Amino acid sequence: MGRVCGVSVSEETMRRSPLHEAMQAAGAGFEALSGWWLPTSLVSSGAAVPTLTIADESAHGKLLLEGDRAAGVVFTAIGVPAPSIGLSVACEEGRVYALRPDLFFVATSPGMETKLVDRVRAVTADVDGLTVVTDVTSGRAQIRVTGSVCRQLLPKLCGLDFGDHSFQDGCAKISGLAKTTQLILRCDRDGVLSFSIVGGRSLGAYVWEMMMQAGREWGITPVVD
Repeated sequence: MGRVCGVSVSEETMRRSPLHEAMQAAGAGFEALSGWWLPTSLVSSGAAVPTLTIADESAHGKLLLEGDRAAGVVFTAIGVPAPSIGLSVACEEGRVYALRPDLFFVATSPGMETKLVDRVRAVTADVDGLTVVTDVTSGRAQIRVTGSVCRQLLPKLCGLDFGDHSFQDGCAKISGLAKTTQLILRCDRDGVLSFSIVGGRSLGAYVWEMMMQAGREWGITPVVD
């Protein structure tokens, strides 16, 4: 049995990432956590600290908040002022990214989206249906790449400028990547350059493989997030 938000979940109802098989092939071990089979360990090769890593974040919560009054709902339900377009702001549950004046992407840690979506829906019920929140967690793959060479890796697959001036930490952009449409989030960790790639579930394994191929020259290494 796994657990999500304090409630027991049977193994039959546990969700699997679209990258489950890719992580299995990388030697990952799995545990039932937050309603998902999550990779929790990888067999170490004994090599030096990798220059470039790739991780599966598909179990992280993902909400879309859309509508003419979405910015107000961000403030009322999530408790933070709506960020400017293309930027983001941290909240208690994770981070809110503004994609358009009427469209926000909310990223949370695994399992946190459940309570948040209920709270947002309670607020949106009072705004005449002009704002809708959708939990897209299971319908999206999410891949994180980390390392200073991300600035060399990502331009092999995407036409964006990934320099600090054009793509600062906390930015969000929708763009083509490996001939697919993806949401690209810059989300540095402990001062290390890092990007999360969010896109359709059915495209997840393909994008993962394209990233692996593009990163071979830097020794791209799968890790547990």
